[in-house]
Amino acid sequence: MASVPARCTVHHRRLQTSRWLYHDDQLWVFDATGSVRVEAVPWRVGAIRPHPGHRTVLELIRRARVPCVNPAAVLLRGYDRLSMLNELREAGLPVPTMTIALGEERLDRFEPPLPAVVKVGNYHGGYGKARPRDAEEWANVKDLSFATEEYVTVEPYIAYTRDIRCLAVGGAAVGNGPARPLLESQHGHGTLRDDTGADVLRAYTTRAMEHLGADLLGLDFLETPDGAHILLESNDTPGLAGFPEAARRAVAAVVRRQIEA
Repeated sequence: MASVPARCTVHHRRLQTSRWLYHDDQLWVFDATGSVRVEAVPWRVGAIRPHPGHRTVLELIRRARVPCVNPAAVLLRGYDRLSMLNELREAGLPVPTMTIALGEERLDRFEPPLPAVVKVGNYHGGYGKARPRDAEEWANVKDLSFATEEYVTVEPYIAYTRDIRCLAVGGAAVGNGPARPLLESQHGHGTLRDDTGADVLRAYTTRAMEHLGADLLGLDFLETPDGAHILLESNDTPGLAGFPEAARRAVAAVVRRQIEA
């Protein structure tokens, strides 16, 4: 095991403005500030639309065998929203039912129960979503969808009592933080501590971690009035705001463990 200095220098690089080179089994990143040999990556992509170049960078990290949190192979499995949902479905987790359409005039082929939730493409941060509540709004959504070549998903609107975000670090569900109600501006809160359904949520979170092989994972659930939980999505680069300080220390420990391996 190679020795690791007590302090590591962290270089922040923007994927949009950086250039990458894999040569002689080493990975380098370049931007206006200079060049850096990549020895470990705490991967963090905010609420932006994934770019094909991001996937290429992950493949370079994977090829160079550079430690990454989450591992590059895990990040690639969740790169696209459809692939992420398929992974969760294959793990037996309670993801929503949906219709998926690709191509011109594809939304003219069916009439969903309304209200419904329409999501366009692979966007994050609440972008590319709409909730048609009646036939007129559904017709407007169909008209707008003509302007995109992205795939479109149509899901039933889920009446819920609260939304809950579960966070797992290093294989353990460590807590719960503030979540964002679907298509709402205000924030809701849920808790895993001594709560009805906590064991179920922990089990779902553990199952997702094991299926994906992730070191760090956030899961966003909706809780229905009858106590059921619907998993909207997983986030393999989750934010830590609202979670206890112990979660941040656990993430740091995972990064260090990857570097030392």
